[in-house]
Amino acid sequence: MTESILQTYLNEQHIKTDVPANIDSLNKAVKEVAKYLTRKKIKSDFIPYILVALDPKVKDSDPVVQQVETIIIKKWPAFKNSVTATNDTSTTYVRAVILESLSQLSKDDAATAALVWLTARDVIGHYQLDAEENSIRALLQELADRVEENGQAAWGISHKLQTSKFNGVEISISAVKAAEIDEEYLKEQLLDAMVHSTWSQNAGGGKNPQSAAHNSWQWPKFAAENSATGIAEVVNSALSQQAKSLSTISSSIQKSMDDYFAQLQPFFEDVNNSIANSITANNKRSELLWWKQSLYSFSLNASYRSLDQLNAAVCMALDLAELVEPIYPESLDYLLRETLKDVHGDLATEEHPLTEWLEDSRSLPENIQSALKAYAEQGEQRKSLLSAWGNTLHSSEPTSFFIESGIGKKAKLTASDLAVWLFHGLQAQKLATDK
Repeated sequence: MTESILQTYLNEQHIKTDVPANIDSLNKAVKEVAKYLTRKKIKSDFIPYILVALDPKVKDSDPVVQQVETIIIKKWPAFKNSVTATNDTSTTYVRAVILESLSQLSKDDAATAALVWLTARDVIGHYQLDAEENSIRALLQELADRVEENGQAAWGISHKLQTSKFNGVEISISAVKAAEIDEEYLKEQLLDAMVHSTWSQNAGGGKNPQSAAHNSWQWPKFAAENSATGIAEVVNSALSQQAKSLSTISSSIQKSMDDYFAQLQPFFEDVNNSIANSITANNKRSELLWWKQSLYSFSLNASYRSLDQLNAAVCMALDLAELVEPIYPESLDYLLRETLKDVHGDLATEEHPLTEWLEDSRSLPENIQSALKAYAEQGEQRKSLLSAWGNTLHSSEPTSFFIESGIGKKAKLTASDLAVWLFHGLQAQKLATDK
């Protein structure tokens, strides 16, 4: 989506206000909702917020609706009067704010994106979206694409090693300066050493106390000693400059090698991680293929072929959720469907009223019922199929299931759809409770 979901709702007039201050208030409410949802390390509050945000028919008495409405009113005191004047329902504004908060949080966190998508993808077909359908489905499709990309990356589905770019290094060596004798200084030293001091002004220098014309040993001794000193000074100076020039070669090479090895470490770390991910992915696929071929339920220590449709669907969802991480590629859903079809054939794709599935679930083995009951939730907030089902197994009537989930009583599901929906719910619960 090129624009935010809140802006889409404004543009398509699902919510009606053109007052900049009101829009600014809604954006402030978005930030407050996001802050509330992320106040804890776990994402336990996300699921009811997601379900409320998706359902245009949610009641204004819902706890989430009331909580978010309170946040909006704090930012926009005249909210109730403004909505009444446009003949809109306040729940649409509430849901738009939640959707925008979820959208923003999903952009920054792969786990949040997966949680929203896993929670929304099955139930969305049972809500009456009406005019909002295109807007909501566009948002969900964007999340689906992102989750699939992350799922494939997590499972190492790639024929190429995933590594950082390796640029190589050019070793740059500065030019070495040739040793240069300071001729002018050397000339001064030689003149001082050889010329008689009385001739210094005429000769341009001279400090020798003797003259060569005297044919005595004093003149050559002074000349030799002072010439040697002058020559040594200029030669040492030239060699020192050349040594400094040569030292830059070592520094240049060292810097280039440091840059080279600085790239090597992350490069090989990426190679190592990529290989490790590929090995892990291959192990996962091998384990899943074995699961599909063996058709063995470790939840019941029995063959799936010995189970009826509902038992097989529920056990497969529970078993598969134990085998895989919550972020996974879409192909895994098809593996689950095909495994169920291997056992029950075309019966797995025949629809049955959801009420029948709920009634029949009371005959599930006790340990399977206990596994579902573990996800039961108290309170009046909107609940996922998994949690509402767990509550139903605790009660004597399935009526509460439809109130808690927002799903219509006439809903029908195939065993295949039921298994996948349960699997999604189990994966979403992992993300919601993971610290």
